Amino acid sequence: MLNVLIVDDEIHFVEAVKRMVDWAGLDVANVYVAYSSSAAEQAFQAHDIHVLLCDIEMPQRTGLELLEWMRQKKLRTVPVLMTCHADFRFAQEAVRLGCSDYLLKPLSKEELETAIHKAAQTAIREQERMEAQRNKLLWSHQQILNLERFWTDLLSEAIPANRGDFLREAAARQISACRDAEVLPILMVVRHWHQDFRVRDRKLLEYALKNAGKELIGRLKPGSVFVPVDSEAWLLMMSVDPDQRIGENELAIMCRRLVEFCQTNLYCDLTCYGGQAIPGHEVSSMLRRLLRLDRNNVNGVGYVSLAAENRSVDASMALPDMSGWAALLRQGVKERLLEEAAAFIGKLRHRPDVDSRYLLAFKENFLQMTHAVLQQQGVQAHLMFCDEGSVRLAEAASRSLADLERWLAHVIANAAGYAQASSMGDVVERATRFILSNLDQNLSREAIAGHVYLHPDYLTRLFKKELGCTIPEFIMGERIKLAKQLLTHSELPVSAVSMAIGYANFSHFSKLFKQQTGLTPVEFRQSERGGANGKVEITSG
Repeated sequence: MLNVLIVDDEIHFVEAVKRMVDWAGLDVANVYVAYSSSAAEQAFQAHDIHVLLCDIEMPQRTGLELLEWMRQKKLRTVPVLMTCHADFRFAQEAVRLGCSDYLLKPLSKEELETAIHKAAQTAIREQERMEAQRNKLLWSHQQILNLERFWTDLLSEAIPANRGDFLREAAARQISACRDAEVLPILMVVRHWHQDFRVRDRKLLEYALKNAGKELIGRLKPGSVFVPVDSEAWLLMMSVDPDQRIGENELAIMCRRLVEFCQTNLYCDLTCYGGQAIPGHEVSSMLRRLLRLDRNNVNGVGYVSLAAENRSVDASMALPDMSGWAALLRQGVKERLLEEAAAFIGKLRHRPDVDSRYLLAFKENFLQMTHAVLQQQGVQAHLMFCDEGSVRLAEAASRSLADLERWLAHVIANAAGYAQASSMGDVVERATRFILSNLDQNLSREAIAGHVYLHPDYLTRLFKKELGCTIPEFIMGERIKLAKQLLTHSELPVSAVSMAIGYANFSHFSKLFKQQTGLTPVEFRQSERGGANGKVEITSG
């Protein structure tokens, strides 16, 4: 059923048209009216209008201007225009704006119904076309989802990786594209994001990345689909006919364009790994080979083909001697150590045979050296390197030279300040600042030592050496000092003073205070204030 809108500034004419036409016979369900172009726009916003019967000459805005507005809004309403003047310019403009009929007033019942019937048929055909297009899109989308699920099941081994099971499952799921043609898998991996994004923002960027991949690479073969491999890795599956294979150079060019696009517009470093055209049931084994390429792509090359798979690692390439680095770390020469690390990474960039195993071995040796130096100084490495940021950098360190360099800079920056023996005075100073800032808290040796990444016993020895007292003695001395200031210069009750310096038990505080000063807190306050008054009186006399 259709909806019709009649637009004319003559109210009586509108009512006459409504009575004249057999709307039910024309399959019209609703007839809406408007007496100006602005009222017509409101009607369009409130209802789906299929046929428009509109006068050309109206105050303020003409019917032709209304049709121009409809064209800008991309409305698919079929218009029929009416006028009292047979003006060729009107007719010409009406044709340009897609008018179905151009009628001259006064109108007869027959010509009006004929024009509306013609417009209604056009509207029905447009509805059918739009419905068919929607169904086609839905079917196409469902086919893509089915195809993605099929490949996902194959990669997860829910479908056995043999030709018979592969073909039977493809037939059962009505996936004809997989039955005959070979496939070309391309692995895409985000190796690094240029900044930290919220989860929602990263999902949007990943969506844009997949669309860009389909546009730049998938267009080589229509019907290509993305299959998730990991949280930041996808497999682009392209069907390949035996007589229409994609050239290696053509594929490499498209992949590099995608890599550049991601760097410039999507804030990430992407790497693409080109596989070989294979039967569909061999995709799982091909993915394992491509993932191995990714693990060994420590230089972060943007495009790697399967030809690099058999590259051998130079067995003679030895790990560096780190005794010199250990000496620099003990001396706390951070800048020099960073330069040495950067120079070493720079040399590795020119070695195409370096793989992830070498980086892992280097990382473990460097970590062992760092822990040994820190242990000599009593530093607890787990307090320094077990935070979320450190763990994330450590996990990625053997993935690429860039990740290794970021991890080295992080470890050196954190460790150098604590490894130098001559800087132990600074460590004690940091510990004392922490104590003074938290005198009202329940301070423990473990909490204070954890703040400066040292073992409690080692920090206690440093306090004895630097300050001549233990940690508890220092805390108690500072608390008593603060209590004296509060008792002398404030009106706080003694119980509040006790709480302010970290003693919840008032009796315990009074006992300790008297042990240290020879007076109870109340006696000390009276003595200080009385002594001060006495001095004033003597001076004034």
